[in-house]
Amino acid sequence: MKNTYELFALIGQNMKSIRKDIIGKSQEKMAEDTDMSRSFISHIESPNVDTGISLDTLFFLAQKYNFDIRKFFDGYEKLMENNKDAK
Repeated sequence: MKNTYELFALIGQNMKSIRKDIIGKSQEKMAEDTDMSRSFISHIESPNVDTGISLDTLFFLAQKYNFDIRKFFDGYEKLMENNKDAK
């Protein structure tokens, strides 16, 4: 992997689609539900994210909204293949 930020961006991109398509909530509503700030959710979902999200938080969200935690990592294999091919 070129850098860890690619994985952060992948998780953030997946979090955004999970929030919209599976959970069906705005950032504001999700923030209220989870005691997270809307700015934190926005930052994690940003394409230029430079911060990771803890596994504790991923597990919490997956359990709270009843979906498979692996959804946060959709596309990971392709990301790894692309990075391997780039070498």
